[in-house]
Amino acid sequence: MVYLASTSPRRKEILSMLLTDFSQVSPQVEEKEYPQLTPKEKAVRLSKDKCIAAVNHIRRKGMVVIASDTVVDLEGRVLEKPKDRQDAVEMISALSGKVHHVYSAVTVYKAGKIYTFCDDTAVHFDTVPAEIIQQYADSSEPYDKAGGYAIQGFMGKYIPKIEGDYYNVVGLPLEKLKNLLIFLEIL
Repeated sequence: MVYLASTSPRRKEILSMLLTDFSQVSPQVEEKEYPQLTPKEKAVRLSKDKCIAAVNHIRRKGMVVIASDTVVDLEGRVLEKPKDRQDAVEMISALSGKVHHVYSAVTVYKAGKIYTFCDDTAVHFDTVPAEIIQQYADSSEPYDKAGGYAIQGFMGKYIPKIEGDYYNVVGLPLEKLKNLLIFLEIL
């Protein structure tokens, strides 16, 4: 049985493009800060933490566990999910007119072994007018997303270009995950 160690509806939707039979489980892990790590290293560490926590929770023979973590990196600064309206305004204002990186790390457990990779997508943001940022912060969209935006949502119209996997920005790098699942004979 394959388990997705995430309650994210977006990750579930992406994994559904590859697998039809899997279960979602909450990874039951406290996300640590890891201030000594780079944003990319943090994504890798958190995906491993989530995978190991899920493996220890599920404990079923023959299980496969897929865990992921996404980190938004603006010039070396990690942008988490906004805590409040002001935080959302500050995040989108900081991203406006700049290029940032989205790192999604994936860890897969199978037969006692762990496999991890991290994908990097550069996201180019147009300048977002201040009044649009204010209106956006009044919506519900920014608050459950790293960096305060969803590429597939309202802010997508301010993203003219990405360099890398679109699904990586959504939260699960589709092509690299597909290749790993083929390698592990899960697909």
